[in-house]
Amino acid sequence: MPQLPIPQRGQPLDVAYINSIVTTINDLVKQVSPTSSNITKIERVGETPNSVPTSQASIFGVVKNIANSATVTAGEEKSFDIDFSFKYPPIVVATPWNKGNTDSGKNVSVFINNVTTSKATLVAKFSAGGSATVDVNVLIIGIPNWNV
Repeated sequence: MPQLPIPQRGQPLDVAYINSIVTTINDLVKQVSPTSSNITKIERVGETPNSVPTSQASIFGVVKNIANSATVTAGEEKSFDIDFSFKYPPIVVATPWNKGNTDSGKNVSVFINNVTTSKATLVAKFSAGGSATVDVNVLIIGIPNWNV
């Protein structure tokens, strides 16, 4: 960023000089502003939000198969873990996918049981019995241990 010359005492300020000052300030604001598109704000209810440069935020995605042409019963629950490494407990989102397109695969709920800095424990519950092929898509968003 260019440096502006300091005006002499009593020197009149012209439009070009004021324009240079305003342009330089605006450029500086764009580089450090928290509303910049280069900032990711990660918030969890009841906790202080963490603002980090987008290059330091991490989105971890995994597909976990919980039933592969398996016979399931109504009310059956399957627990599974996803391992990772984050500085703070991340935000976890899970969505079941009826990969086998069966009736029992259509009635699956996924619950997040526990989230720590290194593991998410999830539970899938089948509401209908029968044969099912179901995957769970999991997105984990947070600040990795190796950043910040």
